[in-house]
Amino acid sequence: MHTTIINSSPHLIFVVLMMLCIAIIKNGYTQDSIISKLPKGKWISNRGPFDPRPYDNTLFGSLLFTDDYFNWKNKLWIDKGISFGGYFSANIQIGSQGLPTHQISETLILFTWEPLRKARSAGRLVVGFAYDLTFGKPTTRGFADNQKLIETPNDLDTDPDQTFATLGLLHWTQEWRTGPNGGWAIRAGQLYAPSYFGPARYLDDDRRFFMARPVAAAAGAQWVGNNDIGLGVNALYWKTPFYISVAVMDGKANRNYPDVKSLGDAEFLYLAEVGLERDIDGPNEATLRITFSHLDLTDKSGPGQSLMISGDMLFNGVWGIAARYSRSFKRFTSDYKELVSLGFLWEQPFNRSQDLAGLGVFTGKPSDPNHNW
Repeated sequence: MHTTIINSSPHLIFVVLMMLCIAIIKNGYTQDSIISKLPKGKWISNRGPFDPRPYDNTLFGSLLFTDDYFNWKNKLWIDKGISFGGYFSANIQIGSQGLPTHQISETLILFTWEPLRKARSAGRLVVGFAYDLTFGKPTTRGFADNQKLIETPNDLDTDPDQTFATLGLLHWTQEWRTGPNGGWAIRAGQLYAPSYFGPARYLDDDRRFFMARPVAAAAGAQWVGNNDIGLGVNALYWKTPFYISVAVMDGKANRNYPDVKSLGDAEFLYLAEVGLERDIDGPNEATLRITFSHLDLTDKSGPGQSLMISGDMLFNGVWGIAARYSRSFKRFTSDYKELVSLGFLWEQPFNRSQDLAGLGVFTGKPSDPNHNW
């Protein structure tokens, strides 16, 4: 469920973010065990099943895959460093402004091969492919306009071809001197920037969490959904509980495939993020991230910058809260030029191990004044 509020103050969510910051700093050095952002190489055989399924007490059970399949898949990762997965998801959307409805499907395939495993280093190939298909009319943007929505309701726009396919991930990740308290990593190749910059648990996936795109993406930053896929390099350093990450990547690449030709134009997206992480994937996980960007383009909209502040906190593995603020400067090519999102979550409601209940709200300023309905 989500609620749209167009003209309200973001002050409340800033207060929430500051409360997250205070709580993380207070407890950042008091954790008995802190999991690093990237796993330590020599811990691979001890870090448990890579895909610990099937889960108990699910709605439909394991209709297609048995325990033997998941045991084989886990063994493949531990013994050979190979992991794969994905999903197919389809939905039909209808709005309060009446027909027509909107039908769209998304297919995602992920593959990882980690051939390099040493005492304090690891190297892996990461591949990701996504395909969106709109069934009939209208397209995603057309449906949003009919319903008087600033942002598309679910997934990216498929206009005019009604499809969107991308090889969004094709890069090598190399880690050095990794451990529970620090390490280095480099990613080089085809990058999908929202995977590595400005994330907030529960606000990053319109299939697993909130369907409304303003609560599932940092849509107030002009590069998100527009200039976020391309060839580049990302460097990461972490010293628990802090980390810093920087990247430079093609800012005008074709988002469907690795666009080598576009690199020659030297129009780049620059990203920098500092963050604080505590008890990652644990029952009291808490994070706070600040992300800056500069998009150096020479088209009619010109260059621009953006700011993101995002964070999340989990309480005893039951209740969660996540918030994100994103804003563009000078270049306003996204649907929002400023957006604030807030989500409240209940993990495993009614003892259902893989279920989640939540309430999301958002408020924003549209880039196009004609969309200020």
